[in-house]
Amino acid sequence: MPTIPSPVHPEGPVLLGQVLADALAGIGKPDVLAGHPATCRACGDPAVWHRTADGRWVLMQPGGVPYHLVPAGQRWHVAGDGTAVNLGPAATDGTCRITHFAVCPLGAPPQAPYLLRLWRHGAARLGRLT
Repeated sequence: MPTIPSPVHPEGPVLLGQVLADALAGIGKPDVLAGHPATCRACGDPAVWHRTADGRWVLMQPGGVPYHLVPAGQRWHVAGDGTAVNLGPAATDGTCRITHFAVCPLGAPPQAPYLLRLWRHGAARLGRLT
């Protein structure tokens, strides 16, 4: 059976093994930007950027929070390579992470009592609470 030249590799056929190797080459490698300290441009609070599994970036609050204080769907885990993963409704043992956007004092007040306490602390610091 004759091979058809690839428009991407006109010198020869595309090998499935090479395509898979190229696609998997970056998985599991630490992102050099992940975990570096940052500051929220809106409120000035310290935070940390982490890349999500789908390649987006999320600004995370520093440190962990007892998972039972955070509503399902707002619980995050940061993997060893710095990738942030939303745990959805899953309950973890111990702590989880939260996004800064969940408690940024320039955003809407959250409904969960613990997150609301963090939001109010930031809002009071900025003089947004009377």
